[in-house]
Amino acid sequence: MPARHKTVREMLGAFARGELRCEEAARDALAAAERSEAVFIKINHDIAEQAARIDRARELGAALPALAGLPVSLKDLFNVQGECTFAGSKVLRHEAAPEAADAAVVGHLRNAGALFVGRANMSEFAFSGMGLNPHYGTPKCVWDRATGRLPGGSSSGTAVGIAEGVVPAGAGSDTAGSCRAPAAFNGIVGVKPSFGRMSLRGVYPLSPTSDAPGPLANDLDGCFILDHVMTGRLKHGEELPELRALNANSFKLLAPQAEVCEGLDAEVQAAFARALEWLQSGGVEVESRETPALDRCVGMFSKRAVAVFEAWQAHAERLRERGDEYDPYVRRRIENGRNFDAETRHAIYREKAEVTAECARQMRGADALVYPTAMCIPPAMREAEELEKMPAVNFKCLRNTSTVNFFDGCAVSLPCHLPGEAPVGLMLAAGNGADERLYQVAAAVEGILEGERGGS
Repeated sequence: MPARHKTVREMLGAFARGELRCEEAARDALAAAERSEAVFIKINHDIAEQAARIDRARELGAALPALAGLPVSLKDLFNVQGECTFAGSKVLRHEAAPEAADAAVVGHLRNAGALFVGRANMSEFAFSGMGLNPHYGTPKCVWDRATGRLPGGSSSGTAVGIAEGVVPAGAGSDTAGSCRAPAAFNGIVGVKPSFGRMSLRGVYPLSPTSDAPGPLANDLDGCFILDHVMTGRLKHGEELPELRALNANSFKLLAPQAEVCEGLDAEVQAAFARALEWLQSGGVEVESRETPALDRCVGMFSKRAVAVFEAWQAHAERLRERGDEYDPYVRRRIENGRNFDAETRHAIYREKAEVTAECARQMRGADALVYPTAMCIPPAMREAEELEKMPAVNFKCLRNTSTVNFFDGCAVSLPCHLPGEAPVGLMLAAGNGADERLYQVAAAVEGILEGERGGS
């Protein structure tokens, strides 16, 4: 795994103390972006000039916004004023025009002073947990590059760019695990906010009833800061929010007896069991009990996914006209949506509501669920070379993360592997609206994990 890089708070502090110039950080980010392979679809070289202006303003004593000069990446499905949004596709090049306005979350980042290094690569239309992109290339997972492993998706470029140290944080989106899976595979932190916590205005849709913009960063605090900016909670002139960890003995975790803890790769099983031991030794109460609602979530993802028919509704006409320009795997997944009639669609929405209520009941008494982010370590790219094998690989990448999207909850993926081991994510998940407390729980968990992992 890569060497440790500056966190969001560390970089902003270095700017404020005069230890690092924004222009230097911007040029370093641009150079790293140019060296990276298939991480960016577009790189914004003009941010060096923007950074130099911020440096001059700071020297003159001007009041600057909270993220002034911070280099970040944006997944290619966010509208940016003056740029075209292709959502990792080639087919949209026939119709996309420069956007008149920023997406809501992008506008918040811009107003806070963040600099956009570029548009990060992604699975086409965000419809794959593998991170493959036949149009712009696939960025390799940062671990075991000699083998060549999948980066996780769909926020593949965002995660790899952070893990490589191009930027300390970036904006992704999560419909079935698209922030958390690539975070787990690349040894960083990814957050899926509660559905509705962040605006979807100006975000290219996959599943409007499940999509959730979310932050990725090289530590939880970086995600917390971006979360407060992207939601508009951090107002102009306010100081950076402080993430306060709960005491280890003041919250309870629920380790589910469910499919999400079965069929794990040996490396994942070992890292997860060890992480639970660390948490319990650190004073955290961890209960294990049956949570059949999560099994229903897995069943919906594999057989009755909302995203499939919502994507078909959005792409049906374009597929008829230009289907040969789609990623063949993404095209096949979307075309599965034609098999859902109106009665079936309504039944799935009803089932999702039932599952959400069931999960809330079965989680009662616990602050968060805890289980592996992904059932597997990053699969080798060769495992997904054939179209017929891709569905099984995609399922392995997203089986566990998808559960949270089916109950509209919030979740965090934290690295829990030891240095030199295959990357494994530990996922903490809670119900809709529990984001702030989940961050505090996750901060306590991260502290214990990092202490045991040696601060890796």
